[in-house]
Order: sequence, then C-alpha cells, then structure tokens
Amino acid sequence: MALFKVIGFGIIAVSLIIILKNQRPEIALMCIVASSVIILLFVFDKLKSVIDLINSLMVNSSIDSTYIKIILKVIGISYIIEFGKDICKDAGESAIANKMEIAGKVIIVSLSIPVVASLIDIVTELV
Repeated sequence: MALFKVIGFGIIAVSLIIILKNQRPEIALMCIVASSVIILLFVFDKLKSVIDLINSLMVNSSIDSTYIKIILKVIGISYIIEFGKDICKDAGESAIANKMEIAGKVIIVSLSIPVVASLIDIVTELV
C-alpha cells in the first residue's frame, strides 16, 4: 500500500509543481523539496524493518558488526546524496549536483578504508 501512496502523492505533487513553475518558480522549488521529503517519510517504516532484520542477522552471525555498520552507512550516504543531487538537478543546478555526487563518493571511499584494509590483510595472509 505504501507504493500506491507514493505514486498517488507523486502524481498530485508533480501536477501542482507544473502549475506553479509557470507562475511562481521559487515556490515550485520549495514544493519539490517538500514533496521529496514527504515521499521519503512514506517509506521510512519499510526502511526501519530492513535495518531491524539486518541487525538481527548481524547478532546471529559471526560477521564483525563494524563491517555491517559501514555497509549500512555507505547505503545511507548513497541514498542521501542521490536525493540531494536530484533536487539540485530539478532546480537546474547540475554543476552543484555533480559536485555533491563527487563529495558522496569521497565520503564513501573514506568510510570504506577499514573494509579495504581488512581485505588486504586477508589476501596477504593467503599469499
């Protein structure tokens, strides 16, 4: 049912934004941001259940929780950067959107260093 809420709200929001773009473009941009946030709020319940499942799998497995936390952070950063980038592109600021994407990639690489270091340790032990 969340899917129908998102689609219905999205269609209504787009219709309103199209009307506002011609008459009040500055308000249309605010509506884009607000409707994007509201759509994200629709799916937070689903996201919470996925995180709970991953946490329970993490507790029941022998995988170091540090790696799972890093993976979850990377996924979260990816979604947040994509969200911000798309809003910038909707506002016609593709240069800023591209810089946000690069910044997100740098942040992800910096977060991934412990995983890469661990992987290198494992490979050197095998050799």
